[in-house]
Amino acid sequence: MDTKVIIDKQKETKFYLNTKRLKEALDLLGTMVKETHDSTLIDTQYNIENSYKSLLKYTVEGFTDPERLKIYNQFVSDLFLLADDTFLALKTNFASDLFYTLRKKHLSTDLEETITAIEQKIAMWQLMHEENAPFEEDLNQQIEILFELLMTQPRVYNKKNDINKIFTEGFMPWPQQSIMVTAVTLLLLHHFNTHALLLLFNLTAHPQTEIRQRALTGLLLVLFLYDDRLVYFPSICQRLEALHETTSSTILQGVIIQLMRTHETEKLAQKLTDEILPEVARIHPNLRNRLDLDNIIGENFMEGKNPDWEDIFSDSPELLSKLEEFSKLQMEGSDLFVSTFRMLKHFSFFHQTSNWFLPFSYPNPTVSQILKDETGPFQNRDIMESLASTGILCNSDKFSLILSIPAMPQAQKDMMGQMFMAEISAASEVEKSDELIDPEKQLLSTSNQYIQDLYRFFRVHPQKADFDDPFNWKLDFHNKKFINYIFPNQELLPALGDYLFKKDRYAESLEVFNLLGQHQQPNIQIIQKQAFCYQQENNYKQALKYYLEADLFDHQQVWNLKKIALCYRHLNNPEKALDFYKKAEKINPDNLHTQVSIGHCLFELKQFEEALKYYFKVEYLDPKNSKVWRPIVWCALALGKFEQAEKYCQKLLNDQPSQHDYLNMGHLKWCNGHRQEAIEWYQKCVTFPGYSLDEFLETFENDRQLLISHHVDENDIPIMLDQLRYYLQNQ
Repeated sequence: MDTKVIIDKQKETKFYLNTKRLKEALDLLGTMVKETHDSTLIDTQYNIENSYKSLLKYTVEGFTDPERLKIYNQFVSDLFLLADDTFLALKTNFASDLFYTLRKKHLSTDLEETITAIEQKIAMWQLMHEENAPFEEDLNQQIEILFELLMTQPRVYNKKNDINKIFTEGFMPWPQQSIMVTAVTLLLLHHFNTHALLLLFNLTAHPQTEIRQRALTGLLLVLFLYDDRLVYFPSICQRLEALHETTSSTILQGVIIQLMRTHETEKLAQKLTDEILPEVARIHPNLRNRLDLDNIIGENFMEGKNPDWEDIFSDSPELLSKLEEFSKLQMEGSDLFVSTFRMLKHFSFFHQTSNWFLPFSYPNPTVSQILKDETGPFQNRDIMESLASTGILCNSDKFSLILSIPAMPQAQKDMMGQMFMAEISAASEVEKSDELIDPEKQLLSTSNQYIQDLYRFFRVHPQKADFDDPFNWKLDFHNKKFINYIFPNQELLPALGDYLFKKDRYAESLEVFNLLGQHQQPNIQIIQKQAFCYQQENNYKQALKYYLEADLFDHQQVWNLKKIALCYRHLNNPEKALDFYKKAEKINPDNLHTQVSIGHCLFELKQFEEALKYYFKVEYLDPKNSKVWRPIVWCALALGKFEQAEKYCQKLLNDQPSQHDYLNMGHLKWCNGHRQEAIEWYQKCVTFPGYSLDEFLETFENDRQLLISHHVDENDIPIMLDQLRYYLQNQ
């Protein structure tokens, strides 16, 4: 059977179950279980269907059963599990990707025998070697077998005592235990198993930080994936409620935000790429662009986010805000090294799947083995200790760095060692001081490094196409039902909303703020942020609604008044916009942005005389601003003040002229009766770099009535334009 067909049928079954169309789900599963040739699955499907038919019969006949809903939900959960087992069996038979290749390899591997072999080999290793010596190859192979077993065989989780033994102190070192947490997570990302999921819940209370944070990270991804079905598994819901009681809300929020931050990794790389490419924007021949109205006051004066929010931002828990900027970007999810280390995963070390998730601890037997022949800085204990403790690099990248050292020239090693020591030491000092202030930061640093390890596995592994990459999911945790169990008081929403807002992820932050608005009394800050998000999404009608609502809280806030006015402008209501800009002007009379905006509204209302006064005021307040000359030229031209218009047009031509300045000068010459000069200026406009005759003609047509109003003979216009065409042809 084709694997695509299997995947499509699995999605179809999930849809039927999520929409409670159990009969259709049973029919589809009846066909699919036969394809497995597994008698146990076939019998299970048969028994569930017969029992379900009985429930339907009794219900239709009117029998009252207070347990009916509970029984019905049990049918749904049983069908989910049957579907999981059925499609796992089919994929095992027909799929050839890495997971199912390893699954077939270990179908008959015994968990108890594997654990016993590891115990014996570790005992022998302890007798034969000094502490912190690297494991021998056969022991490493047994550990990899255990990893692959936990990763691919749901059946092993039925052996609770054996599974628990793996994560007890003394069985094997904690770094090897840590990779087994990932094996459990990878199993669950492929196949739902209640025993494995409950194990992850248990491991979130493990005494070892690395194991605890990895379990929590994996648990959140798994809960996200299976959110729709969790309500049918009471034991899972109970553990979710308990998680709220046993795990810090700050830690839960922190890990969720770290997972959502991964969406910025590729965006950052794309942004860097985009910035080195020239941006070519087509100049549209409309009046707003011609006059460059929106850029008169420059970016420094643009009205952006409300400055009153800065105090609110400073009160929000920014978990890693004291780190140096380099470390801060890394820890916040701006994964600066994914491109750098992408090419350093070719070492044989990474041929072993579990090594993608091995913690970089100190002392580190693996690192000691790699660097055994090295001299100089990378035999420095302080460097290795700092490298292990720092959060600047994830575990996978730390191993990549160490693996690349033996191939470096000695001079490069020395230089890199010195630089690395300085950077790592500085960052480590900041991290240590932060940990003294807030111990939870170390926990979040651990989970963040692990998330980046996962990110590299799913994005860089040679067989990454074999896996469903969770970092391609929307990761909208705020929309998931399980979140209500672990944040019953909606504690996640304010922190998450502010984070997304600060990262300019407006569509997502709007979702969060809208949810927040349903659970708490409205306040001006949230309402304004909702409005600002709508504005950034170009939904000015909704933005206006919320800005007007915020105005009810404080009708003297200049920023909000100007945002209301801006929305009215975008909604083609300059008259209402002017009213609100005037209100803002009364409160802050000399604000440059307000003066320009009033000028723009008057301009759009064709009140050129009044608009000119405001543009002159802007020139007075900001004498170096040459951009304001352009609307001055147009207003003066529209009013027939040709001398004034020509004066400012000439200033523009002497500064940094645009094609529109040449066009305007042509209009001025024609209005003054100088037709030959007008033709020459029009010719300069058409031949302006990046401009064309068609664009010129379109713009000229917009100005036709202006010229006629200043006594240009309409019959002369086509003659002048044809003469211009001849001039251009003869160039």
